[in-house]
Amino acid sequence: MQSADIGAPTKSTVNLITLFVGLDGAPADTQCLLCNSTFILPTNKEQFLKHLFERHRLIIGDVLKIASLRSYVNHWRVKFSEATLTEFCTTLLMNCTPDGKPSKNEVYFLLSDCLPEEKALRDEIHRSRLELGLAQQTHERNDMDFQRRCMFCKTEFSGLRSNYLKHLSDKHNLQLGNVENLVFVDELLDKLQNNIEKLTCFYCEKSFKDRTVLKEHMRKKFHKRINPYNKSYDRFYIINYLESNDSGRRQQTISQLKLKEINEVEFTGFSTGHQDAENSWADWKEKNVVTCLFCSNKNEEFSEILEHMKFEHNFDFRDKTRSLNFYCKVKVVNYLRKQSHEKKCIYCDSFYDDVAEHMRKENHENLPAAHVWNQPE
Repeated sequence: MQSADIGAPTKSTVNLITLFVGLDGAPADTQCLLCNSTFILPTNKEQFLKHLFERHRLIIGDVLKIASLRSYVNHWRVKFSEATLTEFCTTLLMNCTPDGKPSKNEVYFLLSDCLPEEKALRDEIHRSRLELGLAQQTHERNDMDFQRRCMFCKTEFSGLRSNYLKHLSDKHNLQLGNVENLVFVDELLDKLQNNIEKLTCFYCEKSFKDRTVLKEHMRKKFHKRINPYNKSYDRFYIINYLESNDSGRRQQTISQLKLKEINEVEFTGFSTGHQDAENSWADWKEKNVVTCLFCSNKNEEFSEILEHMKFEHNFDFRDKTRSLNFYCKVKVVNYLRKQSHEKKCIYCDSFYDDVAEHMRKENHENLPAAHVWNQPE
């Protein structure tokens, strides 16, 4: 039986891999549970489910609650090689054929967790996948044999993976979320490095003509972060392995989690969020030039403008917004820009011809209470 490659797994992990295939979520060819057709699962899940319905009249209930579709399909393929659908499925009568043509009493089959064996299978797959993820994560945190060259600056790293991940964050502003939430790190890094080699942006996934243009694009567009809506990254975040199948729905999608985690990283301009909020933030920039929120000073470097605001206007944006999420930071930017345009003090809201001088004299270079700037947008 095919097994997942997880480095140096423990004995218990080997037993889990022997019991199920595909627990790590890696896409792979998977044979249909009722015929010889193959599909890349979970990538082509919709195509596979359509095949089951149209070819075999089989419906799998609550597919999103199945922790590993490949493991699930493999189990039932063995079962159905020895039994018929009627032994395990609920029979349904519908008034149409699979292609939608009217026809009374057409027979279909439903495979759902109403059946005790089915529910036990789903729970066991979930438990096994969680144990596999935790075992892999423990191995990665303690493994000292890691060796890798930085995908950006070619610095060589050896020892703990966390050192390399910290380097990517601190030196290259690559934000992957909370390091403690990552699993199958080597494969994640391979995926990102493959994007670099193919000259493809991590976030917008557009291709560029050479490495220099790609690096400039990711730097200027703040795209040194993964696309939170690309589900192929889901398997690299342990939160997916923790979700309970008994909840009836996903407690939190990986896209939401990655957005939340990236927002919690110290704000450097490489944050992400809802498209409307992101566009508001982008208004601070004009053709890759960042404008000060208090005067007309401009600079191509985001960090330079932050330093300018700190020393020229006594306003440390990072410090004053450190506890805020991305959306609140956008609101602060919009509020400061509005006050500056209207020549109003950001703290007392009074009008002055030389509002900057007023704020310096009165020590009003500070944010007011949250209810003043945290308005619905």
